[in-house]
Amino acid sequence: MSIPDSYLPPPSQQWGRWVTSTLRNYLGKREQYDIDTYNAIKQLNTSTYQPMRAVLWHQTSVVITITTAGEYVPINVAGTLDPTTTFNMEATGSPNATGFKNTTNQARTVMMFASYDGKCGNNNAMGLKLALNGTAIDATECQSFAGGSGQVGKTFTHWIMRMEPDDEVTMLCANIDTTDNLTIDRFKFIATAIP
Repeated sequence: MSIPDSYLPPPSQQWGRWVTSTLRNYLGKREQYDIDTYNAIKQLNTSTYQPMRAVLWHQTSVVITITTAGEYVPINVAGTLDPTTTFNMEATGSPNATGFKNTTNQARTVMMFASYDGKCGNNNAMGLKLALNGTAIDATECQSFAGGSGQVGKTFTHWIMRMEPDDEVTMLCANIDTTDNLTIDRFKFIATAIP
């Protein structure tokens, strides 16, 4: 908004100039305030973390082919992504469909909980690791034993990691002792971003 120059009679010109100048200064400061407020809100919105979480599960038995004892391979079984819980993440695809992808434009620190119930031959150990973008994270390795009569054992791991935009975290499994195939009766994978 522009303030017109005042055309007051000569005795009032100084007063009119003061009013005009004061209004111009006020409006200039107001415009600067509006710009600063807009920029501050934009910066706040950019830096505010978006919520991020996911639940992936599978409840039917699948067989994972094992060719080398102790070698971790992708589970690569598409699970069910819980639509009522999952936000700003999606299930991964090939080459390992058992995992999550960060679909935000933000890097986030995420807590992960993964488990499966399985068996791979009598008294053989089975392993579970998480992988970031296909690369195994050795520190996440956990092992358990299936029973001597083919009973199912539970393997569980948890971890906190940073996920950049489009990063994928997936589940890997192994038969630690032999090349018997690994049967997974069910798995669960939960992720939640830490504020």
